[in-house]
Amino acid sequence: MNLYPSGDDPGGPLAPAEWTMSVTQEGMGERSYFVADLFRGREPVCRLALMGRQCDKAEARRALALKARLWIADYLGRPHTGSTEFDSLM
Repeated sequence: MNLYPSGDDPGGPLAPAEWTMSVTQEGMGERSYFVADLFRGREPVCRLALMGRQCDKAEARRALALKARLWIADYLGRPHTGSTEFDSLM
């Protein structure tokens, strides 16, 4: 599983192996927050954020891994029809 290293499991359903996550910190001090970018293969699919909570990067990665697992399970469980490409509103 590519969302969280083995060991202290954050919980939630495991994500398929093709899903990966990168975590970055934005801002500094009290205004900082963490962002997780989710990829399926090499394609970006979703961006999640962890805000309003003081924690270090390891704690943020654990919390975001759980959030990502739950999001992926929901995403894979719902029907997908049509194109997800942006189109003209006219």
